[in-house]
Amino acid sequence: MRIDFVKGVDHVQLPVNDLKRATDWYSGVLGLEVKSVHKHAAWLKFAEGPFMMLHHSNKDTKVQWMSEVDFPMPAFMFITDRIVQLKEQLDKNNTFIRMYQDEGFGWVIKFVDPFGNELGAYQPN
Repeated sequence: MRIDFVKGVDHVQLPVNDLKRATDWYSGVLGLEVKSVHKHAAWLKFAEGPFMMLHHSNKDTKVQWMSEVDFPMPAFMFITDRIVQLKEQLDKNNTFIRMYQDEGFGWVIKFVDPFGNELGAYQPN
């Protein structure tokens, strides 16, 4: 018999060096709902799924990993059904877009938040 020790993802955490600016960016650009803001952290809600926690850090740190061909990769991917509009919103807000293409299984966009965190989203076919 299999025992489930974990049930799912409650929240993801990203380091940011300016909590107010980060909260404004994630709510204004990506459309997350701000649930609460404290001295060192802000909790934002996606339309579905886990919470996003923006955690203040004055360290030079960011969330990413490197692929075998040295391509910066996001630790997690958002899901969307409006990838064209997401790209337009990111362009409008001068967000660095690392990649935007049809991968066969769906369209993928990889981009960098103002704090250096590697993020991505995809729209499945």
